[in-house]
Amino acid sequence: MAHESAPDPELLSDDIEHALGLSWFFDPQTIKVSIQDGHVVLTGHVRTARERRMAAAAAWAHDGVVDVRNELVVDAAE
Repeated sequence: MAHESAPDPELLSDDIEHALGLSWFFDPQTIKVSIQDGHVVLTGHVRTARERRMAAAAAWAHDGVVDVRNELVVDAAE
């Protein structure tokens, strides 16, 4: 039985940041992704609660993610 190793945290972080950057919903410069042992932490700012939820869903969509802590802050309307 083959044992799968955990994905490289740097590669996984890059993949998630790339996916967020491809979305029309996010400014990739406002979201930081950090990962340790498959646990993802999202920090930064988004414009709406919907964007906050979508960012977490994008992180969960990647193989190797075991938890997502969403610390994104929704900026108040200007």
